[in-house]
Amino acid sequence: MTPGGRGFRRCAAGREPRPPDGRHLSFRMALTGAAVLTLLLLPGCADWGYQRIHIGQTPREYERVLPQEHARRTGLGLCYYKQDRVGGRTDTLLVLLAHDRRVAGKVWATITERRGGRQAATSYWLRGELDPVLTETAGAGPIDTLRAIAADLMSDPGEKLTRDAHALVVAGLVRLMERWPHVRDTGLVTASLGEALARVPAGGVARLAVDERGAYLIEYRQVAQQAVGR
Repeated sequence: MTPGGRGFRRCAAGREPRPPDGRHLSFRMALTGAAVLTLLLLPGCADWGYQRIHIGQTPREYERVLPQEHARRTGLGLCYYKQDRVGGRTDTLLVLLAHDRRVAGKVWATITERRGGRQAATSYWLRGELDPVLTETAGAGPIDTLRAIAADLMSDPGEKLTRDAHALVVAGLVRLMERWPHVRDTGLVTASLGEALARVPAGGVARLAVDERGAYLIEYRQVAQQAVGR
């Protein structure tokens, strides 16, 4: 839901798989360029903020966590977005707020794009926590919750920084849903994502679990390498 009084939209969809509490499914493919993956493990401000912001926190607890020069308020909550053009790394953190401005969810994503010689490597990692009660999607199930949140992020107006942050996260949510069994359609008009979806490699490792609090834990990782012309 949003601090402005607009709740997360419930997307119409058919039946979907709902993992039981404490269990998750993973889908893996052979990954090359393991050294590139280590770049994702280097801590940044977005990761630092992700570790310190928790579901249920009040404004007094989270307002000063994100550095103001790279953070913005949005129609859905808060976002952090920073690009390191020299290092080829982009980090983003979205904080979703409930009507009472408590933290309803958080999603962190980072992408590293490197080119060396005739090889290009892209590493992407998304992880998040979503409370179905605070996001008002308790009756929707985890996949429909992702659809609803992705749709809201895509339609939320804002400056370029927030639009770019939202697009990088939504692209990861799309890739996650593409890997989930029996999900034939994400229910999203992905054409509007443009370059963001093309940057996030498909076919990675997807994880969706339900923790002891009933919150959804999501994760998507992929490393892709390809040959490029001179």
